[in-house]
Amino acid sequence: MSRRAELRDGVHVVELMPSHHGDSTFLLLHGLGGTLRFWSGVAPALGAVGRTLVIDVPGFGRSALPGDQVTLDGVADAIIEFCHRAKATRCTVVAHSLSGMVALRVAAKNPGVCRRLVLVDATPVTGIEMLHHPARALRAPALAATLAAQFAGGLVPLRPWSAGLIARSKVLRSIALGAFVAEPSRLDPVLTAEALSYTGGARTVLRALRQARGIDLPALLDAARVPIDVVRGERDTMNTAADFEIVRRHADVRRELIVRNCRHWPLIEDPQALVDFILAKE
Repeated sequence: MSRRAELRDGVHVVELMPSHHGDSTFLLLHGLGGTLRFWSGVAPALGAVGRTLVIDVPGFGRSALPGDQVTLDGVADAIIEFCHRAKATRCTVVAHSLSGMVALRVAAKNPGVCRRLVLVDATPVTGIEMLHHPARALRAPALAATLAAQFAGGLVPLRPWSAGLIARSKVLRSIALGAFVAEPSRLDPVLTAEALSYTGGARTVLRALRQARGIDLPALLDAARVPIDVVRGERDTMNTAADFEIVRRHADVRRELIVRNCRHWPLIEDPQALVDFILAKE
């Protein structure tokens, strides 16, 4: 398998290619405040099967802002343009957390880029509604706390030394990551340090928050005319069983996976379960 990392017209990408010819193409999109490093436990296994493009979502990591501000359409258009330049068509797009909304927009605007979506803890219908109506936080304090942790965590910049400090200490992992993972003490320290390095960024995260407050997630699901697979951590409070019911009514959901003993980061908590689920349909 070959691996190449580069900056292509403002988009930071790591491209993995199998040693043998593969028909599948995977495009991996990380969540809010993250970078392409979040896929370190998943991308190599996919890259052994098919062409795999792991990018810093425009506006995050080393990728440039799409224009002067972060908007859903601006980010989606930048990803579509990147795929056109890379000659990446009919991708299986795997999106984590709030990048699920970007992936849905990409699928709606250009179905040729996306033949299938895998949304990983990426359908927080109730959470997005809470951003529209903050008073609802009183009725769902656990969800409100998780949303607050999601955005607060995205604001804090981490570099390799601080990410490594958290990853090596069970106590610090529990304090820093308890809102995102079910059992922080069981995380792989090496994978965790790699995933957290270079995360965070107040300016872009705050812009993304303002955008999220105006998003109609059911409408995005209605507009994405592609098969969708959904994945949810069993203990994730931001993507609930009730949210899954709404998604089923608005999208062509083909398969579902509940990752046991997992919260919001299946790609780090149980990357093998996620890989097995993705590849089962390839």
